[in-house]
Amino acid sequence: MRRFGATVAVAAVGVCLAGCTVTADPQAAESPPAVRIDPAVVPSESRPLAPILPTAEELSDLLGTAGFTGPLVDGDADALLAGITDAAASPPECVGPAYRLQKSVYGTGPVRGVASRSWAGGSGEQPTMSGFFGVVRFATPTDAEAFFAAAADTWYRCNGQTLVLDQRGGGASRITGVTVDHAGEHAVVSAVVMRDTGTAMQRALGVARDYVVDIEITDGEITDELTGGAAAGDTRGAVAVADLMLRKIG
Repeated sequence: MRRFGATVAVAAVGVCLAGCTVTADPQAAESPPAVRIDPAVVPSESRPLAPILPTAEELSDLLGTAGFTGPLVDGDADALLAGITDAAASPPECVGPAYRLQKSVYGTGPVRGVASRSWAGGSGEQPTMSGFFGVVRFATPTDAEAFFAAAADTWYRCNGQTLVLDQRGGGASRITGVTVDHAGEHAVVSAVVMRDTGTAMQRALGVARDYVVDIEITDGEITDELTGGAAAGDTRGAVAVADLMLRKIG
């Protein structure tokens, strides 16, 4: 996996399923990166989504802490989360990088299946970190790649912005450190999200064939090679999990 800096490039960034990306200071940019993915026209065979999700053992190996997974949620587009609507968010286009698996983000695409599972690292009484991992299947690889390309562009545009919710519970989320990575053969966009409660989260989104993976890891102490965490502007944990899931897809 190669990583290029803390922010996404603005000058002719081309993202492809087998290519590289470049990053630069977004403040020096006049336009967002053009995310281009060579279309794959052959849909993958129908397969269960649950095996694509990381297991507790895999997460322990990647993140350096034992933990346990929550129940599987598996279904069609109705399994997407409906907690955040565009009407209740400002700016509405920044819901995607700030919040996982939202129906308002994925709902316009031809979604054919959704599976997700939560995870808590550490002891049940005092978890050191937590995560939420999802996979969305689109009708065709072209649909998935188009969604990812548009999402990567949106994440870039939201870099440095604060999303404010005008609904019960409210709250604000600052999106920083947006980066396009090349995880193995697959493109991954990642970001750090800081809630106004002080919680730091790692976010990552990746694409392979007709699947998009959606990762959220709440900050905690990450050991081994993955050190720092979201509070330090580090999203390597989320990118590593995205890479694992994308490799399962093939």
